[in-house]
Amino acid sequence: MSGADSGISGVFPRSDLEDRDRDRYVATDDETFSVTSSVFDYQYENGRRYHAFREGSYYAPNDEYQNNQLDIFHHIYLMLLGGNLYIAPLDNPKRILDVGTGTGIWVMDMADEFPDAEVIGTDLSPIQPEWVPPNVRFEIDDAQSEWTYGEGTFDFIHIRCLFGSISDWPALLQQAYRHLAPGGWIQIAECKLPYDCDDGSLASDSYLNQWTEYAVEAGKRAGRPFNITDKIWGWLQESGFERTEERVFKYVCP
Repeated sequence: MSGADSGISGVFPRSDLEDRDRDRYVATDDETFSVTSSVFDYQYENGRRYHAFREGSYYAPNDEYQNNQLDIFHHIYLMLLGGNLYIAPLDNPKRILDVGTGTGIWVMDMADEFPDAEVIGTDLSPIQPEWVPPNVRFEIDDAQSEWTYGEGTFDFIHIRCLFGSISDWPALLQQAYRHLAPGGWIQIAECKLPYDCDDGSLASDSYLNQWTEYAVEAGKRAGRPFNITDKIWGWLQESGFERTEERVFKYVCP
C-alpha cells in the first residue's frame, strides 16, 4: 500500500506531542471546523477508554481492544460481501465519505481501490493510523451536526455499524441525501438486534440473547436505538432516495 503522512483536519495538536505527531493533527482544510486539544482528553471508566469529543455520543470504547474488534468486523463484512468493500454500482467515484470511520480501515482500502478519488473518513475519535494512502483524509466530526461540505459533494457515502449511536436517523439520512451528487449512492450496513437464529440453537435465556436485549433497552433509554435494521429502508425512501434495495446477509457464528 502506498502511503503518505496524513493530517486529521480540524484538530489542534497537544503541546506535549513530538513534532512528527503534532504535524499529524494540524488542520489542513478551510472548510472543516477546528476543535481544541481536548479531543485527546479521553474519558476512562471500568478500565476502558472512551472518546472525549461530544462525550457520551458513542457507546463503545476507543481503546486498542475495541479498535482490534472494529478491524475484525471489517474482515467479517468483507466475507459477507464476497471480498468486496461495497455492493453499490459505483462508476469511477471522485469523492467518497465514510461516516463514523473508526480505525479508518475501510477508507484506506477504498483509497487503494480508487486511487483517483478523494476518500474522507469522519469520526469522534482521532484513532486513525499515521501512514495512509495520499488520497485519504480523516476529520474529527459529529455526524449528527450540520455537515460542512457543500451540497452534492460526494459520489458515494458509506455508513456501517452506527446502531446505538444515532439519535435521529432520518435527519442523518436527509443530510446524506443533500450531500450526494446527482446519481450518487449511499450504502448502509447494520447488524440486527436482537439476534435471530433459524435453527433454534439460540436459547431465549442464553447470555448472548440476554445481552442483546439489554443493549436494545439501553439504546432505548439513551435515545439512540440499536434495533434499526427494519426501519432503514423506509427512512431512505422518506429522505428522497430512489432505487433503494435491501439485502439481508446471514452470518453463521462458529
